[in-house]
Amino acid sequence: MYKELLTVKKDSLCLADKNITDISDGWALPPSYVDFAQELGFGRLMGLFLTYIPKGKDNPYCDSLENQNSYWKDIFQQYKGLSLFKKEENLALLLNAEPFMASENGEIVFWDIRYPKKGEYPIYLVHFPVGIYFAGYHFQEFITNLTNKATYKSILKFYEEPLLPTFEPLTFVGY
Repeated sequence: MYKELLTVKKDSLCLADKNITDISDGWALPPSYVDFAQELGFGRLMGLFLTYIPKGKDNPYCDSLENQNSYWKDIFQQYKGLSLFKKEENLALLLNAEPFMASENGEIVFWDIRYPKKGEYPIYLVHFPVGIYFAGYHFQEFITNLTNKATYKSILKFYEEPLLPTFEPLTFVGY
C-alpha cells in the first residue's frame, strides 16, 4: 500500500519484525504505522522525516523506535515550561504523547494515545517553541496531508511547498 503512495528511492529496506506490534505496556502501535514499518521500514520519509521501526525491548539499535521514543519523551519533559504549554490542552497533548518520528529540522511527530479509534491514534507535529499541529488520524492521512498543496500549510507553517511523496531507506546502526 505505501509503495503505491510513495516513490521508494532504492530497494534495500530495513523492515520491522512482523511479531513486534507494541513498544510499551498499555498501548499497541497503530496498524497503519505497523504496516508502514513492515513494508518500508527505517528511512527518510518525504525528504524530511526519519522513520523509526520497533526492534523489541532492550535492543541494541540507537535508531529503534523504542529508544527514540524514550529519548523524545525526555526532551518533551524539558519543554513543559514553555508558554506554548500554558494552554491546558497543549500540556495534556505533551503529557500523553508517544513520539515516533522526527524531522531533520527538529519537528517531532507523535501520537496522542488518549483517543484511540479502531487502533489508530491522532497524529500531531510539534515544532518547539512555535506550536502543535494536528496532522492526521492515521499514517496514510499524515503522508497525504503533508504532500497535498491544499493541506500541508496547516501543519508545516514555514514551508513554501508541500513535501514530495518519497521514501529513502536507511541502514540501522547498533550501539
